[in-house]
Amino acid sequence: MLMQNTGQKNMQPPVMEAVLDLWRKAKGQHYVSVTGRSMYPIIREGDQVLVSLGCAGIRRGDVIVFRLEGVLIAHRVLSIGRTDAGYRLVTKGDNVPYFDDPLSDNQIVGRVLAVKRGDRHVRFDTLVWQVLGWLIAVGALSFAKIHGTARHLKQRCFGLCFKQRMSFLSRGIRVFSLAVRKSLHLFFSR
Repeated sequence: MLMQNTGQKNMQPPVMEAVLDLWRKAKGQHYVSVTGRSMYPIIREGDQVLVSLGCAGIRRGDVIVFRLEGVLIAHRVLSIGRTDAGYRLVTKGDNVPYFDDPLSDNQIVGRVLAVKRGDRHVRFDTLVWQVLGWLIAVGALSFAKIHGTARHLKQRCFGLCFKQRMSFLSRGIRVFSLAVRKSLHLFFSR
């Protein structure tokens, strides 16, 4: 989920830092336009997200904005760990199959508090959205663990011939994932 104008290329690091510095000086919360589909269907292209600057109060399941190579990205926090250098966050877009590289707290711009789509304004800091975000995060981690364990067992017990047998399971998982996304899409397009 990139947060930049559609025709715009990545910002140079000094430009990005200057923009973020202006935001920090203005304090509070800022709306940012969204492009991309990595958080679909909850956040869609053309939506605006309300971002609260800073790392305070970030929890598993929250959608955060972080900077990566001159681009602001909004993805969901799957886990938060503590290191000697600070926090280490694992994030992932809801609509992408891969995890982001672990983030340090100095890459984090802030937490998404709400999404504005046309006349609708949905707050993410309600109990319902916090529980839903947590369930999505735990589900993504659980799926990754099951998938990794299945791959390990496949290689260990069955070798390469297991590929044909696992294709049925893989199709089932994809169909289930598609059904969940379609259900979310129907729920949010009302």
